[in-house]
Amino acid sequence: MGESLDNELFWKTYHDCAGRLPEKVRAVFNLRELDGLETKELCDMLEISESNLWVMLHRARMALRRCLETNWFGKRAG
Repeated sequence: MGESLDNELFWKTYHDCAGRLPEKVRAVFNLRELDGLETKELCDMLEISESNLWVMLHRARMALRRCLETNWFGKRAG
């Protein structure tokens, strides 16, 4: 039960953090990392270059990392 609750709380925190991302950056991250779309498919779908994709993924990862460190890992340690 505790693990399930932790899992639910983590995903709520993740969704709160992801909600702070710009819409297109959030979509790119979710499609790539959660839905597993391949680079070419994602670029074709969103009509963006691979370079643009990698920049958006990097920005999403860094923003999510900062947010999760503060709102999930920081609170869990304290």
